[in-house]
Amino acid sequence: MDDCDQNCGVTAPSKRSAIVSKPVTAPVWFCTSVGGGVFGEGQTAAWRGFGLDARLHYSVDVADYWRAKSSVWTRLRLRWSMYVSYPFGLWRAVLRARPGEIFVAVTNPFFLPALATHAARRSGAKIVHLVYDLYPDALIFGGGWSMKHPAARFAAHTTQMAIRNCSATVYLGERLRQHAESRYGVARRTAVIPVGTDAAVFEGSEPAAREQGMVRCLYSGHLGMLHEWETLRNALASGVPDRVAIEIAADGPGATALKQQLAAVAAREPGRLLFAGTRGNAEWKSAMLSADVALVTMRPGAEKVVMPSKTYSAMAAGQAVLAVCPRGSDLADLIALHDCGWVIEPGDVEGLRSRLESLPGAPGEILEKRRNAWKAAHEHYSMNAAGWYWKELLESLDGP
Repeated sequence: MDDCDQNCGVTAPSKRSAIVSKPVTAPVWFCTSVGGGVFGEGQTAAWRGFGLDARLHYSVDVADYWRAKSSVWTRLRLRWSMYVSYPFGLWRAVLRARPGEIFVAVTNPFFLPALATHAARRSGAKIVHLVYDLYPDALIFGGGWSMKHPAARFAAHTTQMAIRNCSATVYLGERLRQHAESRYGVARRTAVIPVGTDAAVFEGSEPAAREQGMVRCLYSGHLGMLHEWETLRNALASGVPDRVAIEIAADGPGATALKQQLAAVAAREPGRLLFAGTRGNAEWKSAMLSADVALVTMRPGAEKVVMPSKTYSAMAAGQAVLAVCPRGSDLADLIALHDCGWVIEPGDVEGLRSRLESLPGAPGEILEKRRNAWKAAHEHYSMNAAGWYWKELLESLDGP
């Protein structure tokens, strides 16, 4: 087990009753430019289960989002919808809202919460700032930008404005909160609530022992600028370890680079190093349940910006988590807290190679960590479990 820092302050969320008993009667809007998937529909459905009048406000369905990347013209239309027409539509919705109506604005796009708080000054609506990604830090750590860049300075201003003027700010991890507050200030109310996952998709699929054979590792999701992929590339440059199969079901620049630079390995070892794009729901579920180990990566510096949400889905499917990430991160803390995987520092190629080579000889350890992951996800990180914290926060907005 990889221990987190003694003072990391991480505890598993647990169900509990709200501190404030006053119910929320006004509509609660979950606002993000791309919705319709687990992150939007699943979240609002969980809130409705707690008696909230939760509604989803978005412009692009997540399925259309992935399909729209197929051509330059559709990408341009997608960007216009996400960064121009949708923010303008939310601005009008907040202006027309009744006093007390609640809008949970996600940083997608990054200036959305600041825009909503500005409109709420006139309508009396309440804005909850959900920091899904922290900007401009994401631009700096992921894209190599400087804080002097005009876009980075604008992002810093909007982040500060949202934190200062919103009714509450929600972070996905404790370390993210500490970093954001040190740079941009403290909100009137602050909460740390994991993004969670739709664990019901994997209900009744508790991990069981498999016939000894191939250990299947899966990277599923986006592999972008904030995700570390070079360590994995270097660890696999000499080939895939015996009795290990690795599948990269991903999009993004990291996925493209891995596919190009490991093409010779994939050709030499067909069936043991596979590259696939993102999948539909049915294929995705099947792939998640068949994998033993989830690969999750994070660049140094990104621990101050993001908490990979794919981790919770992997845990809910009963995958142990093999993370290439800084040990001083919310991701590493999560793994240590639940003893559900292993942590490798970025750049530790020998450490990652050694861990991959050891997996086929440790079926008992893998099964134990898979079960720990499944149990933690279903008890603490489902949408319903996180919903208790959201209910508590939203009911507190009228309090002192």
